[in-house]
Amino acid sequence: MQLRRDVPIFFFLLITIFLLILLFQLHYTVDPSTRAGLSKLIKNQKFRILTNKYSSLWYQTNCFQVQQSQKLVLEKLPEYLKNSHSSKNEICRQFATIFNALFHLDEIYGSLKLSPIYLKKINQWLNNNDVLLEQIRKQRIIKVYNRYTHEEMLYNYMRSQRPQTKSEISSESYTSKLLEDSKKNCDFCGKNYLNSTAEDTFGRLEHRLSYTAANTFKYDRWHTLIVSRNHDTLHLTEDEIVDMFELTKEWFRKAHSIEPMYTCPEMIWDAMPKSGASQMHTHLQASLGFDIYYGNIERIRQGARLYAQLNNGRNYYSDYLSIHQKLGLTIPIGNAHIVVHLTPIKDLEIMIMGEKLERNFYKALHLVFRTFVDDLNEYSFSLGMYLPPMNESSSNGHDIPVVCRLVFRNPVTNLRSDINGLDLYTSSVIGKDRYILHQQLKDSIYKRLK
Repeated sequence: MQLRRDVPIFFFLLITIFLLILLFQLHYTVDPSTRAGLSKLIKNQKFRILTNKYSSLWYQTNCFQVQQSQKLVLEKLPEYLKNSHSSKNEICRQFATIFNALFHLDEIYGSLKLSPIYLKKINQWLNNNDVLLEQIRKQRIIKVYNRYTHEEMLYNYMRSQRPQTKSEISSESYTSKLLEDSKKNCDFCGKNYLNSTAEDTFGRLEHRLSYTAANTFKYDRWHTLIVSRNHDTLHLTEDEIVDMFELTKEWFRKAHSIEPMYTCPEMIWDAMPKSGASQMHTHLQASLGFDIYYGNIERIRQGARLYAQLNNGRNYYSDYLSIHQKLGLTIPIGNAHIVVHLTPIKDLEIMIMGEKLERNFYKALHLVFRTFVDDLNEYSFSLGMYLPPMNESSSNGHDIPVVCRLVFRNPVTNLRSDINGLDLYTSSVIGKDRYILHQQLKDSIYKRLK
């Protein structure tokens, strides 16, 4: 009899716990009050780069209430959003609505109690800077959570002030020696590839500045290497980048023509051992997925579909780019846009977005390389890129643009890894202000475009 009385109570508690978990998930995934459109579903919009009637400077002054003479800073993002939300200007309020439809923003503080002895050591780390000392006592943490892709950035400026172990050899010298030494017995240089690499079943494709070589150790049915004839990844010309990616598109078309059910084009590109590259010679890896993209990309694709369903068919990627434009975190290169986005994997990650993989996209990528390598002295990167599905007709358009994510793995000589358990299993923890990185990119790129 006692068992029978306990059973209803057990099920009541189980249902209560389930409902609490569900409510928590809904709070962070979909907030009905912040939907960017009506609940009635319409035909999904194509990706398009929205024409902004007002510049990012206009939003800065009128919505964020920051004077043009002042610099935007990531720590004040909650304040910018609050001012936009409470603005009497409908355009500012619409910005806040779309931002909140895409992201959940938190601002929290973490305090420390420091002993006198430990305080002396911290003062040494911070060069006796009283402002930094006050900031470390009460640390401001900005959390930006993407409601649809579930990516998250935890930003705390004080993370950038952690003591670092420096290598005795400079990154430039270390990198130059690796590149020079690896040329001696390189399987990809000159004509060596003809006898040292495999071919795809349909043969090898060759361009003037690049060629294909089927990956000997495949991770998918359609998986190949796109190899530049230039050994040095870090000093490719724009024409060499164009040649590699145009050959990649040709390989995608060839593979798709043989097996039309393989429709999802994806690429990765690692440079230098720090990034996990097994060969120093310039090469990227291309693969054509069956029906769906690989997990991390497909998660974003499905999140974009859910966003359209809950926001009147609005295109996720268009709104995502537009929000960053208004925040002053993009750099346009023709029809391509460099985006210093709000949920990076690590401090030095950026995105490039465009409707097509074409000349402006290649120029943007080349300018990013030159900024990081020549001006910021970063020499190792990992890149991921995906194109729209190959089986969607141009008449119907597509929801997915061309998206490239590129992270420089700093520093190349550091004994400590740049990826840790926080990044792998929790959220991305960032110490570099996104606005500072944007300004560095902007200064470097505009200098080269003059």
